[in-house]
Amino acid sequence: MVKAVNKKISLSVIAPVLNEEFFLPLYLDAVSQFADEILLLDGGSQDNTIKIVRNYQKSYQGLRFWQIPQEGKPYQWAEGKRRNFLLNKSKGEWILILDIDEFISDKFLNFFNKMLLSNQKTQIYGFSFLSFWGGMSCVRKNVVGDPCWEGPVYRLIKKKGAGYENKGNHSQLLFYGKYPFLCETAKVVEDITIFHYHYALGKGFKTNDNRQDDYPEISVGEFKGRHPAVIRKYLGGETG
Repeated sequence: MVKAVNKKISLSVIAPVLNEEFFLPLYLDAVSQFADEILLLDGGSQDNTIKIVRNYQKSYQGLRFWQIPQEGKPYQWAEGKRRNFLLNKSKGEWILILDIDEFISDKFLNFFNKMLLSNQKTQIYGFSFLSFWGGMSCVRKNVVGDPCWEGPVYRLIKKKGAGYENKGNHSQLLFYGKYPFLCETAKVVEDITIFHYHYALGKGFKTNDNRQDDYPEISVGEFKGRHPAVIRKYLGGETG
């Protein structure tokens, strides 16, 4: 298994989880190819998520796992609090924030190793973002005024200085208290992409997500690119 060039823990990948038995095996197979450690925080899964994690830990020592049930009925996700927990537990110099239903370009490892050797002053990296919508050939287009879907997304960040707002169910990433796009040490790498498959794969994917009823009708465009290797393998060559 090829890892980052440094022997020390250079890269930690973090993600909160809740009932992710479908995506979790694909995710672990993908990120274990480049992560020095993977940190997961479970919020009270009722499916096979915990069993999958425990089995994977037998063959991959870099997988660290905690269980802290969500609070309230209905539960309060408290995203910022949970992500800050994982940030604080991580040992890597760099943190990649990648959710369980997200996958990153296959060339990420090559990019990361070159970045480590270059000694750049950049401390935050943003990547392009594609969200598949109702199928593997349709990509959701940005919706004006919807902050959850505007690109780029800043997901690779130096641990020192990184943190999340502790408010709401969708908290924003901060670097020394500032949003990444306001930081002089931030850089966008357009040819690295984060692929989001929640609305295209799995048992309960959605075709409509106008959760607040205040956005225009969602539109999609045709995907003409190439899925990450782990997704292509899952599809059995159905999609290139």
